[in-house]
Amino acid sequence: MKREHKPTLLLLTSSFPRGPGDETCGYIRDFALSLSGEFDVEILAPHDSKPVEWTTNEFRLRRAWSMLPVRFDPFTSDTDLNQLIDKGLCAKLGAAISLACFFIHAFVVALRCDVICSQWLVPSGFIGAMISRISGRPHIAVEHSGAIHVLRRMRGGRGIVRFIVANSFQVITVSSDLKHKLVALCAEAAAKTRVISMGVNVTDENLANGISNKRPRSILFIGRLTEIKGLDVLLKAIEGIDDVVLTIAGDGPLRRDLDRRSRELSVRASFAGHVTAAERQALLEKCDAVVIPSRELADGRCEGTPVVCLEAMAASRLVIASRVGGLAEVITDGHDGLLFDSEDHRMLREKLMTALADDSLRERIAMNGRRAIESYNWTAIGAKFIRVLNGSLDNGPITHRQRRRAAAG
Repeated sequence: MKREHKPTLLLLTSSFPRGPGDETCGYIRDFALSLSGEFDVEILAPHDSKPVEWTTNEFRLRRAWSMLPVRFDPFTSDTDLNQLIDKGLCAKLGAAISLACFFIHAFVVALRCDVICSQWLVPSGFIGAMISRISGRPHIAVEHSGAIHVLRRMRGGRGIVRFIVANSFQVITVSSDLKHKLVALCAEAAAKTRVISMGVNVTDENLANGISNKRPRSILFIGRLTEIKGLDVLLKAIEGIDDVVLTIAGDGPLRRDLDRRSRELSVRASFAGHVTAAERQALLEKCDAVVIPSRELADGRCEGTPVVCLEAMAASRLVIASRVGGLAEVITDGHDGLLFDSEDHRMLREKLMTALADDSLRERIAMNGRRAIESYNWTAIGAKFIRVLNGSLDNGPITHRQRRRAAAG
């Protein structure tokens, strides 16, 4: 039930968990939950081929309607817009039709809301900026990584960025690396952009058990099986090591190739496929270390700050990660995690073998990581976003108070 004293937030996102047990982009759900104490949160996400009913009082989830059947629609909750750029004219035309439907639905909902917050600069950020330009609702854009690289490759991408920045109260990037890339596309963004990471739920419940002294050692990888995640680098790093077992949680287009590669390299790998939140926590409790071997692609695309890094540190597990994107901003090498040069499987192997052979070192770094991650608790991160959103309500073209007075009069 909507409470009149709370302003209404429209959250536009191109991806959202399919249902309560799904962890695909679960940080967007947690983002919404962190704001629900101060705002009535309305979420608009693309339609889904297998949607699950949500029953929660913290937010209202809407799935956008589309003129296209789901099986023919190139813009759904699991769309990778970087892949869409390389598709043919029919796919791009279909995406344009679906995005137009998303815009219409978003505009109708926005007229009942006080502030708009979009996740990723395109398509949600562009749509949010257009609605803000037309309706006067203040707009906040949040960028996680992927959209910046889409815009860098698009014809007219710089113009789109300038439009979004000009029609946003503020732009948030989840890492300083992303802010630098955004400013390189649009110099005007420097004055409007600040860095706020996504968060993690840090509680005693997600604190994993102590490090096991049993052999073999257990390594955990969590993520989609795509090139940018760099799982092939990890497989090469543990080639032929008999006393290390690798659990791979996630699915994606490269699964078959990576499965074959693991057998060729004599890696003891187990492919767990897609996992729920509870299954992910259970895997964290059993492992000795979590490896995040993300890479920067040839076109410059890299990740922002993978949430799995925050989750592993919150569970008191040693994190070994590559120096790309926002990972080096979260981890201090040798203190609360270990860093290696992206693509350098030999350096990763050395870090892994050193950490797995020294229980006290591994536990000390993991405990430091647990303490460091307290500042990424959703309570603290949500408060930062709330201050930005509240600031927009009183500084937009039409302020929240003006709208309330007009409605009352």
